[in-house]
Amino acid sequence: MARSRQTSSRGRKRGLEVRGIGTHRDLAEVRAPALPWPLAVVLAAVGAAAAGWIIVAAPVVVASLTGPPRAITSGLKLATELWLLGHGAGAVIGATTITLMPLGLTALLILIASGLAGVAARQAVLAHESDDLPLEIRQRLLPRLVLSFTGTYVLTVGSVAFLFSTPAQVAKALLGAAILAGVSSLVSMSRVVGWDAMRTWPLWAKRVPMAAAAGVATVVLGGSMALMTALYQGRGRIAELSTSLGADPVGGFVLVLGELAYLPNLVLWAVSWVIGAGISLGDGSVISPTVTQLGLLPAVPVFGAVPVEPSGRWVMVAWLLVGVVAGVLAAWTAVAPRRRARFDETSLIGGLAGVVAGAAVTVAAVVSRGDLGVGRLVGMGPRPFELFVMACSLLGISGMAGGLVIGLVSRRRGQDWIAADDDPDTGNDDTHVVAGAGSDEETAPVG
Repeated sequence: MARSRQTSSRGRKRGLEVRGIGTHRDLAEVRAPALPWPLAVVLAAVGAAAAGWIIVAAPVVVASLTGPPRAITSGLKLATELWLLGHGAGAVIGATTITLMPLGLTALLILIASGLAGVAARQAVLAHESDDLPLEIRQRLLPRLVLSFTGTYVLTVGSVAFLFSTPAQVAKALLGAAILAGVSSLVSMSRVVGWDAMRTWPLWAKRVPMAAAAGVATVVLGGSMALMTALYQGRGRIAELSTSLGADPVGGFVLVLGELAYLPNLVLWAVSWVIGAGISLGDGSVISPTVTQLGLLPAVPVFGAVPVEPSGRWVMVAWLLVGVVAGVLAAWTAVAPRRRARFDETSLIGGLAGVVAGAAVTVAAVVSRGDLGVGRLVGMGPRPFELFVMACSLLGISGMAGGLVIGLVSRRRGQDWIAADDDPDTGNDDTHVVAGAGSDEETAPVG
């Protein structure tokens, strides 16, 4: 009986050893990449471009087939023009040139590119023994991945633009594709490879981008609220414009998709409005919280939300509080964790966070500008210079004031803590704290 138990025990040990070897081989096979990373990057870039074109082409081709009789090639060309428009290349539709980039479509293209770029980067990581790559390997691998993905994506978009568009569009398509693919692949591939660009930054500098993001998110939320208010107040005019177009159900659905593609543009325009810089809707048309001067507007339903009063109401100035709150929140995010920082330091950091947030808002809003045609439909969107001045000054001053208040309050609390620490002992010296085990529990007096 003892011999049989010993034999079975040895058998179990041998089985464990065999299973261990098998598990090790299985893990090695699991870590093996499905494709060599150069091939994976090329396929990911081409796939991202193709997926974006298909998403645009599907509703356009369906609408062209269900509408008036026309060749399928015209629908495909229109879809290609709109796809290039999402890259910032503009679109030539008939005799009309449109340069107003649909940021909703652009965001979708960035999402697709970043996802597939991350998958391709994962194949490069799997070629190594561990996900925890040494620093020198990360520094050497990441630029190769980003440049390979960006170059392939730019070549794909540029080839399509060369076949179907004008030389000016080709140049814009190359630039837009490089920015889109470069930013999206850099963000996603850095996360997969494990590269942190801010690892050598000081602590206060690491919090400035997060603080600026908090400020941008605040003004975007305020702009969204202003946009929803305008859409609700102009719902009657929007319905009239929608009816006047006389579109069939499929055409109406495509129109809704187009308006959704431009929804981020409208939000950024509303952001420019709540900050006080105003919006330009073509030559001679300006909308701001204090002044409304309208000219010729396109027969697009969403423009029914534009107020028709010749001048604004001063109560609208209350929307400027959105920028004030954004600057204060940016300062709070940047300096609140620094409890012991001086008030002059917190004031400067808060002001810097507000200025960075204002500059970021300006850049995003400028990208949302463009033309919907010629004549009075040129230059639609936020006014760049006015927005830069208002955003940086309003958020910067609010952030500086918020940082100053936070620093003064934190200094006062620090003095109170020091005063509390300087109080005389209560005489209970028998109570002590156990150290070394990570425990803060107090023990009872000994003896």
